[in-house]
Amino acid sequence: MPERILFVDDEPDMEELVKQRFRKLVREEKFSLEFARNGRHALEKLDEFNDIHIVVTDINMPEMDGLTLLSEISKLDRPTRTLVVSAYGDMQNIRTAMNNGAFDFVTKPIEFTDLERTLERTTHEVAFLLQSLDTKEKLHFETIERMKAQEESLRQANENARLIQEQNAMLEQKVAERTQELLEKNTILDAEMKRSEELLLNILPYDTAQELKAKGSTEARHYSDITVMFTDFKGFTGIAEKLTPQQLVTEIDMYFKAFDLIADMHGIEKIKTIGDAYMAAGGLPTENTTHAQDVIRAAIDIRAFVENQKSIRIAKGLPYFEIRIGVHTGPVVAGVVGHRKFAYDIWGDAVNLASRMESSGEAGRINISASTYERIKDKFTCTFRGEIEAKNKGKVGMYFVETP
Repeated sequence: MPERILFVDDEPDMEELVKQRFRKLVREEKFSLEFARNGRHALEKLDEFNDIHIVVTDINMPEMDGLTLLSEISKLDRPTRTLVVSAYGDMQNIRTAMNNGAFDFVTKPIEFTDLERTLERTTHEVAFLLQSLDTKEKLHFETIERMKAQEESLRQANENARLIQEQNAMLEQKVAERTQELLEKNTILDAEMKRSEELLLNILPYDTAQELKAKGSTEARHYSDITVMFTDFKGFTGIAEKLTPQQLVTEIDMYFKAFDLIADMHGIEKIKTIGDAYMAAGGLPTENTTHAQDVIRAAIDIRAFVENQKSIRIAKGLPYFEIRIGVHTGPVVAGVVGHRKFAYDIWGDAVNLASRMESSGEAGRINISASTYERIKDKFTCTFRGEIEAKNKGKVGMYFVETP
């Protein structure tokens, strides 16, 4: 049976966005979605559907805000977990919500990959709560039946039997209390372990993180054939001087979050960001034969995203970014560096040549090496644009990928 989730937000566009994002999960009957425009409407929905156990609510809403709704939900006699949504800078309201019983939070603008993972954790938590309640009801019923049988037999017993009954009741109470304590400790421990693993997976690829957990260290690996992508914003310094520090960080964060989603969508691994440069690679840590095509498709989507943002900003009379993208295919060495702060990184001529492809390209174009071209020429239209001299490599041919 799908998990029914209530989204509470006064913005009409949010309902359509959530429906579109979760349409696959709804179609697979993993989630069932309900929507409300404010806290009062949400309470009506909770009264209508007694199987709603997860509520995702905005904080700032008319009639009844998210903090008041959270307080009202806490009064209901039902297992419910609430996620609050607020702007990243609104930490005071987020902190108040967490102190008043919110299970977790997500920030606006919503990163739906993070929201999906948070909902998955919350679903597991709700399943555990429902199972615990069912177990407690069964234990309560069995205890009552046992006590009835004891009372029936104790009618014919003497005072000593009555004392034994009282002692047994006290012992059962202590066992129940101890059992509850252990359940609460296990729940906290499981939640901390899940959070630690999620943080590790945000830093390292899955296979590398598992190796680090199992061995306490990782071994560097040589990859004979992967594809590396570099992106860099043209004229970044000049535009950055026109923005406040907060505006600049917000802008870069928006672009790089979009790049992360595109990388995930095409199955390539984000390696790192350096200032306004973004590096990703296909074909690692799990090797495959489609890495060159995967990276090119990701590069096309990144270029399209930046071009769309450029059009929006031109229409508003705002400064805009343009992007250069370089791609090269070749061997690298990959591994984890650092002790207290881990970082997954790659080294080799393939990295250097991908960087050269980027710096030798043009704004709004995807510049690839001849090595990458040989692997994707049957899938994409490319235009030869000459050669450059590369250290220890001689002359290297370059091609523009002609995007739609």
